Amino acid sequence: MKTGAQTYSSAIEDAENYTRWILSGFTPFMGHSLLEVGLGHGGYRRFLPAGIDYLGVDIDPECVAQARARHASEDYLVADVTDPALAERIAPRRIDTVLCINVLEHIEQDEEAVAALLATLVPGGHLLILVPAFSALYSDLDRMAGHVRRYRFADIARLTARGGDLIERRYFNALGGLGWWVNKAMRHTSLDAASVNGQIRFFDRFVVPIARAVDVIARPVFGQSMICVIRKP
Repeated sequence: MKTGAQTYSSAIEDAENYTRWILSGFTPFMGHSLLEVGLGHGGYRRFLPAGIDYLGVDIDPECVAQARARHASEDYLVADVTDPALAERIAPRRIDTVLCINVLEHIEQDEEAVAALLATLVPGGHLLILVPAFSALYSDLDRMAGHVRRYRFADIARLTARGGDLIERRYFNALGGLGWWVNKAMRHTSLDAASVNGQIRFFDRFVVPIARAVDVIARPVFGQSMICVIRKP
């Protein structure tokens, strides 16, 4: 499984409009104690409420070290999210929110990961998931990022088979999905190529407002990604 900087483009770190758009869909479900899974380019901590009780987790020690250097006052942990013992390790935190953005697609045992993450939550807590959507969009960019799969609505029954109540499920970023499809016809050799980073910067600066408007209509049927909210009974 690929981890760390090899799984994303560096420009995504500065894509603030896009990041805020993602998090806005999860805001109604965020509580007081949050576990962020997969720290990637430094995590989403700077976009979250300042007063939230935060814990960041990643399987890659380098990612954890980078996140800790940026937010030294926060707590971080090197751990495998498919480990059933994870819940016991962090039980004193009383986690009521798990933020899992672009993580499950990297994990072969995604059902085990969802079960382990639900186990970390207190009853009534929410698991907030964003994953890439539609296997037909799978491209060189997915392969280089180490994506095992892309998801459809039908996958949710499999992910929640071990428990959890589905609260929300919708596709996200239809315009981005069209752009991803166009990229299938282009040859990419690196996620951090100037051409890829340039697309990200252009989308974040000029396209996000339009994409948000289009999503109001498109999200029941198509998107680059899928958003899912699961509540622990």
